Amino acid sequence: MLIGSLIVSCALLSGQDLPVVERGRVGPVAISAAAETVYREFRDRARLIDLKLEGHLSPALEIRWFGSQPGASLIAEILPSNNELVVSRIRVLDSRLRTKEGIGIGSTYGELRSRYSVDWVASGEGDFLARVEALGLSFTLDTSGLPAGRTIRDPALVPGTVRIIAMLLTR
Repeated sequence: MLIGSLIVSCALLSGQDLPVVERGRVGPVAISAAAETVYREFRDRARLIDLKLEGHLSPALEIRWFGSQPGASLIAEILPSNNELVVSRIRVLDSRLRTKEGIGIGSTYGELRSRYSVDWVASGEGDFLARVEALGLSFTLDTSGLPAGRTIRDPALVPGTVRIIAMLLTR
């Protein structure tokens, strides 16, 4: 029985069953999707949380792609719209989830630039971000690899070795 469970777990983690991070969605979790629909899709692998953004009630669905994993794969922020709650932004936290070109958490900024056009870089809300407008995706970069006290505004000046530590899908 244990061996069968391990085989099933390895098959699930193979990457074939993982959705692609694409413009506005990660599998069934899509921007503008009804939060109730997303919640039903994941059942016991989703839980309602409060992100407390800027000190305000900020509901979100914390989603584990696989039931046995210790942390969340995604955080789907939700807002009211037309008398229902809908997904407004999706934060990708699981390094197994990648774009069609194979970019995800753990990839380098150099790999990102070799596959996509980075439109801008900026600091905001404590993060340093690289934005790819074609995907509606901001990549959070590890600032420990950047020169301290220096603001970088030109995408070409970010060192290629800096790692991606999170991704945020927006409209």
